[in-house]
Amino acid sequence: MRSPKKKPFSASRRYSKFKVSNWSEYNNILRNRGRIDLMIAENLSDGWYEDIGNHRKRGGQRIYSDKAILICIQIRCLFGLKLRQAQGFINWIFEMSGLNLTCPDYTTLSKRGKDLNLKPFVESYDKEFDYVSIDSTGVQTFTGNEWLENKHGKRYIRRIWKKLHIAVDSKGNILANSTTDHNKDDRSELPVLIKDINTKELLADPGYDGENIYQALRARGIKPTIRPPNHELAAKPETERQKAALYQQKRGYHTWRVKNDYGRRERVENTFFRFKNNFGSKFLSRDDKNMENEMTIKCHLLNKMLEIGRVISMPAS
Repeated sequence: MRSPKKKPFSASRRYSKFKVSNWSEYNNILRNRGRIDLMIAENLSDGWYEDIGNHRKRGGQRIYSDKAILICIQIRCLFGLKLRQAQGFINWIFEMSGLNLTCPDYTTLSKRGKDLNLKPFVESYDKEFDYVSIDSTGVQTFTGNEWLENKHGKRYIRRIWKKLHIAVDSKGNILANSTTDHNKDDRSELPVLIKDINTKELLADPGYDGENIYQALRARGIKPTIRPPNHELAAKPETERQKAALYQQKRGYHTWRVKNDYGRRERVENTFFRFKNNFGSKFLSRDDKNMENEMTIKCHLLNKMLEIGRVISMPAS
């Protein structure tokens, strides 16, 4: 029997509808998200080949620069191509544009993609954000064994996936990301995500609930807005987490949500929707390090889409 559909918190959520007020401009923005010159680089030929000069080393010399490797992987992630397809696509672009360039071989892209030194998201560490939202989502990895195991009568093994953890600001820009195994606890990645972020408040779901999390955030002067557990933690609440749990138990979750403006956390859920809508829910890479760099590159591309332009919506009358 199917569970009944959850009722909305209020009538305003049930009947709230929005319309796009800048549709003509947003239509052009969506077109520009497929342009390589706006999304990745204006001039692909600058610094494409490695400048060896007098710094020759023993053994084979690098032909392509790190910038060339990064641009090729960015094009691959943007259009969801396999490595061989990306190589052919990029070579076709150079041929049609008349550039005397060649794309690195697909094996070169795979090997050197592991060693890319990707820039951090937060370049200005002095900037203070009003609030930051964090969460994680699953991204499926490639195994290729499920069909064969089921065919030969073996016990079904659930497909393996990895977790993508992100921290976003109030505008939906990704400030930090990390990739872990599916069995990694979300709370263990909190220090990694907010290490270089200066914020006044942190919003998170119950997966980040814990006394150690509250203490770590308060030690940095960050207000924790984390949904507390449904049960009462102590008869006489002493800690901030215990008081929040008692308040929610007596007044209800909706009251606690309105009091703390918890709806702001939906920004990170919307970011995951945009991420999977643009790039899918599967990895293109198979090596762990390449998977990690792939997620970082895709997060950079998602920020670039917002930089090009974003939709402006308003409540429909």
